[in-house]
Amino acid sequence: MDGLILPSRTRGTPWRLPVWALPAALALLLGLWHLGRPLLWRDELASWSAARRTTGQLWGLLDHVDAVSGAYYFLLHFWIRVFSGSAVGLRLPSVLATAATAGLTALVGRRLFRPRVGLWAGILFALVPTVLRFAQEARSYALADTAVLLATWQLLFLLDRAERRCRWREAGAWAGYGATLALIGLLHLVGLSVLAAHAWLLITRRRRAWRGFVSAVALAVLALSPLLLIGQGQSDRQTGWTVRPSLNAVPGFLQNLTSGGLFGLALLVLAVVGMLSRSGLMYSPVPFLPIATVWICSQGAHSYWVERYLLFVVPLWTILAAAGVDKLPWSRWIAPFAVLLVAGLASDGIRIDSLEFSHTGVDWRSGAAVIALGYQAGDAIVPERGVDALFMTDLGISYYLPQSSQPRDIFVSIPAVARNDLFALECTLPVVCLNGAHRVWVVTDGHASAPLGGLLPSQQAALRSNYRVTELHYVRGLTVTLLTLRTQGP
Repeated sequence: MDGLILPSRTRGTPWRLPVWALPAALALLLGLWHLGRPLLWRDELASWSAARRTTGQLWGLLDHVDAVSGAYYFLLHFWIRVFSGSAVGLRLPSVLATAATAGLTALVGRRLFRPRVGLWAGILFALVPTVLRFAQEARSYALADTAVLLATWQLLFLLDRAERRCRWREAGAWAGYGATLALIGLLHLVGLSVLAAHAWLLITRRRRAWRGFVSAVALAVLALSPLLLIGQGQSDRQTGWTVRPSLNAVPGFLQNLTSGGLFGLALLVLAVVGMLSRSGLMYSPVPFLPIATVWICSQGAHSYWVERYLLFVVPLWTILAAAGVDKLPWSRWIAPFAVLLVAGLASDGIRIDSLEFSHTGVDWRSGAAVIALGYQAGDAIVPERGVDALFMTDLGISYYLPQSSQPRDIFVSIPAVARNDLFALECTLPVVCLNGAHRVWVVTDGHASAPLGGLLPSQQAALRSNYRVTELHYVRGLTVTLLTLRTQGP
């Protein structure tokens, strides 16, 4: 059985709907639902900042920071040339990748168990609220998930092949698997932790394939070696904010991967039911081995313990849960109702993750609207940077401002693009950089009683001695202040 059997319109002959079709369609529809509504958050703004640069400027950026995201940035660079840099355009690759992952989840579930398990696994994956959250994000996680599931399917295909007479064909198939492993690393290096699960599959299915497996892994590592070396040099800046996890961090980590709540509990219960069979017990380590690998690696100098880095284990988890659905009494009739019940539990999480502020608590759009409404030619702007530069206040406002209403960033001495970075360099003597601007918009984080309080002391002094506050606006997460040049003494 290769898929769902549906009645044909001719001669009563049934035709088969591929097992991947319904999961892929469901994931695509849910991913497109309100795709442009959530405001971009800082990581998406970083993607936009990188992708809109020229190829030369992008190479310069990757030489200094974010080399591990380089493949995704280049993909997005060429993508937005065709599909624009709108929120929908930026996020569409992730939606398409998530739909592909749902289909691949069904195919992997079919190979590990049977077609019906694959169908339920793909549908359950498409319903996970965390999956929708990152399907609607302009980052590489969804694409890395697709590559991981593709590699898993390739490996199972290689292990299950009955025809092994042509060594060249066999070698080519292993080379293709190695190429997909390299693609995983290009999209997100942490995704290579799936190799722990792949090694387990080799142990359980066919030991004599180790030669091909090791050769494919060696090929991928060789191809990725420049990126591994550059990424190691940039790791302090990339992952310096993460903390070393303890064992107590594991339960919460697993809960966050599936959005927690009753939905996560239902998946857990179904997965436990799925483990009760011989096949389910044999494959039960598969979703957990990558997590264990990353946990162990995170005990060293650098931690990689971030839920979204391991999003690719969610489809492996839903395969076990689907095996549990298939083990329910009278599963042929009960399973659809069980999946509908799980869908009901997921509905609120899916709705919440598609709200305007589901990605960020900062209302960039309203802050930009205040400036655009009062903008006059020659206006300048001072976004909060300093220790809070990582919140991307400058990019958030710039993204949502119309091109015709972009004030000059008055304190910038070297723009981010010119210094091959995501952050601009500000002048050390702000009073010199004022350059006679008549009006200055100041944008700071939060709702401060002192509207200039988020700026550096030297910037505050320069502005207070030359300008007075004429407008003060509070929007969600931001304070927007208009300063006007003093014409008389204070």
